[in-house]
Amino acid sequence: MSSLYTIAFYNTENLFDTSNDKKLLDDDFSPKGRRKWTQKRYDNKIMKLSTAISKIGLDETSHPPSIVGLAEIENSDVIEDLIDNQYLGKDTYGYVHYDSTDERGMDVGLIYNKNVFSVEHSEVLNPPMIYNGDGRDRTRDVLYVKGKLADQLIHVFVVHMPSRREENVNSPKRHVIAEKLSLHVKEIQDREENPHIVILGDFNADPTADSIKKFFHTEPHRNLKDKYSFHNPMEDLENKGHFTNLHQKDKLLFDQMLFSFGFFTDNTKINLVETHVFNPFFLQEWDKKYEGQPFRTYVGSKYLGGYSDHFPIYSILKI
Repeated sequence: MSSLYTIAFYNTENLFDTSNDKKLLDDDFSPKGRRKWTQKRYDNKIMKLSTAISKIGLDETSHPPSIVGLAEIENSDVIEDLIDNQYLGKDTYGYVHYDSTDERGMDVGLIYNKNVFSVEHSEVLNPPMIYNGDGRDRTRDVLYVKGKLADQLIHVFVVHMPSRREENVNSPKRHVIAEKLSLHVKEIQDREENPHIVILGDFNADPTADSIKKFFHTEPHRNLKDKYSFHNPMEDLENKGHFTNLHQKDKLLFDQMLFSFGFFTDNTKINLVETHVFNPFFLQEWDKKYEGQPFRTYVGSKYLGGYSDHFPIYSILKI
């Protein structure tokens, strides 16, 4: 008998603890910092994020998500706080995290329901050092986790590409990181027959961007031409006006999930059912002026007390 499982991604918008780490550029996120990041504000954000995560895919599967990729987390401590509470069920979730070389401590991570997913291997793919006029540029790693979801092997990559600020500098970085990631993906595709690979995260690029199309051979449809192609359901969602965050008044769908050829073969045991942006009313702005936008934690240094400046995305898998 088949069951339904949720795989999700959430850019948490600066999930920092309140300590000032001397090794990181995180001075703003401390009680005396520019954003006055107090324990009360931190606890409120943890509560809000864990509540939101617990509801992703709940309507479709009747239980919280099985796998959630995370972006903009500072360290393992904040992940432990995120999963160690009543909303996600104490001791229900495990996690995978490595400290990256990002100067602000902005890492990616993955949490998973230990009852349905088991980790077999994990590692980080360090982006190539990129040299600019200021010396070496340090940026976020790509997280790779291999494991079994309901006894079926699945490969998950979690990415958070360089931002759209200073686009002339960051666009080449995204291409370099995507190229290196694609080589690791191809190794799996050459080693295994029709593997189930999911690449999820904040790509800081549109679904049709060259950094995605060129290196992952993505298509909006499921009729993929070969084993090196990926289905990107976000292309269709973008065409229908869906978005996960905004820049000024521009609606953006930078948060994406890519699914490999293996999900769409005749004998696959893991079926992709559907993909959505998770944007219930409680995650949205209350102010009429900003109605429908993500209810974020900060606008600049102004504290709003919301969840994140991104909506999560999720897919339902049938196994």
